[in-house]
Amino acid sequence: MTEDGAFTVELAIAELRRGIDVRLANQEGQIALLYQRNELHERRADDHARLIEELEARLSAAEREQVTRAHLDNRFRHTLALLSLIATMASVAVGILIAFLGR
Repeated sequence: MTEDGAFTVELAIAELRRGIDVRLANQEGQIALLYQRNELHERRADDHARLIEELEARLSAAEREQVTRAHLDNRFRHTLALLSLIATMASVAVGILIAFLGR
């Protein structure tokens, strides 16, 4: 091989090495970017999971403490019965008072 041929081969090898180094650095950068994105998505997933758990807890509490129509109707009946009892007692008391005053 001539000296020019050896120089050309060395130059080609150096060019090939430089191309491989550039591509390797590019791949390393892309992998680092993917790693960062993966961490970001994991944090978001953890935040969403925590938020879902908080919302489920709030929903469970609201369902436990909710006032239903039946509950309100039952409460109204109890209040009405209590008011009827008070009115009856008041009319009996007035009747007794009128009977004593009428003597």
